[in-house]
Amino acid sequence: MASDAEKKYFEIMRRKSGQERLKIAMQLRATVLELARTAIMDRNPKISSEEFQSKLQERIYGISGHIKDRRS
Repeated sequence: MASDAEKKYFEIMRRKSGQERLKIAMQLRATVLELARTAIMDRNPKISSEEFQSKLQERIYGISGHIKDRRS
């Protein structure tokens, strides 16, 4: 069951245009990425760039290791 706060949130979001909702979603995505980056760096201050990318990928997508470049 949705709480009163959730109901109010959905009501507010329904009033927004698709463009406004997309902008909010992109801002939330950027915030989540920044929080993940900060958490990884705080826990691993001397991490290599490759290890950082791997940890970020695992944290965001639940996949360990690097995703291969599909253009190769």
